[in-house]
Amino acid sequence: MVLSLESIKHVFGGGHKGAVLGIDIGSSSIKVVMLEKVEEKIVLKNYGEIALGPMAGAGVGQATNLPTEKVAEALRDLLKESGIIARHTLIAIPFSASFLTVVELPDVVKKDLDSMIPLEARRHIPVPITEVSLDWWVLPKRKSEIEPIANASPDTAKIVGNIEVIIAAIHNEVIKKYELVKRSAQIPGGTSHFEIEIFSTLRSVVGSDMSPILVVDIGAGSTKLAIINEGVVRGSHVIAVGGQDITLGLSRAQAITFDKAEEIKCRVGMIGDAEGRDVSAVSELLLVNIMNEAARFAENYEHKHNTKLEKIILVGGGARLKGIEKIVAQNFKNVPVSVGDPLSRVDSPAFLATTIKEISPNFAVAVGIALKGLEE
Repeated sequence: MVLSLESIKHVFGGGHKGAVLGIDIGSSSIKVVMLEKVEEKIVLKNYGEIALGPMAGAGVGQATNLPTEKVAEALRDLLKESGIIARHTLIAIPFSASFLTVVELPDVVKKDLDSMIPLEARRHIPVPITEVSLDWWVLPKRKSEIEPIANASPDTAKIVGNIEVIIAAIHNEVIKKYELVKRSAQIPGGTSHFEIEIFSTLRSVVGSDMSPILVVDIGAGSTKLAIINEGVVRGSHVIAVGGQDITLGLSRAQAITFDKAEEIKCRVGMIGDAEGRDVSAVSELLLVNIMNEAARFAENYEHKHNTKLEKIILVGGGARLKGIEKIVAQNFKNVPVSVGDPLSRVDSPAFLATTIKEISPNFAVAVGIALKGLEE
């Protein structure tokens, strides 16, 4: 199953000079977005999506674990169907194939920090450091950690306490795998750029918002959580339940195929007639479990740092489930809940507005990684 702009190539077309292709290889589908900066505006040049379930003998929307050659084949088919020719490509690395943690360390000079980080990383990363590509950076001090100096002007402050450092690692074999996918999919260009998907998502739906935000990315096989405060990632967590679990539950409850259950879920969601009530009955239990865990994750952060969430943003394929905001809001009293709209950040033809709005939450990672290419 391929979703693309094949029918309106005359509007877009691939291979434009300066265009950037962002690739999101998820567990249930591959999404691609091509963006270009034209006269200071970011323009959507093309996009596409292909389901991976059928290539594994499973249903559309079902999580898979395809071999590298099958993933490359799917990506190659998607690019061909979409008419995309890429010169500058960026690939998002799935959260499940990476490691990310925030640690507190003494506030020391950079030279000492450079020697401390690998030692600290060994405590958290469950594989030898020599087997991963390691990166890290110091997070900016929180406003609450900057205290006024006595008898000084209000603009003068001193920074107190430890520093927070975010450590990110990707297994070298994972990078080799995605380089192989790119070559096998016959994508031209030099060395690819990679980024852990959580950062791509945040770039596309949070932007320059500095308030405390919980981003909930509901994928097919898992749900990823990230807390953003003052513009940076402060914590992350993964829940091993996703959108496919709702479909599987509906399939069992109604004794119908996975594909039929997925079609009903996507079409009616949790609202409307009898079908909507059936979806709701199955969805609520799973979603409540997800949101209970998300609430505990958020409460721990709020308690530790004496802050309060100001908003919740939902993305991923699961965020397209009609009526989901109501279930989320039940677990987060007085916190506004919205569905992320990453494609609203780019210019696209007006006649595509309805389609773009509907699919937008599912393209958060692909849009974000493409935006990174434009920034570079």
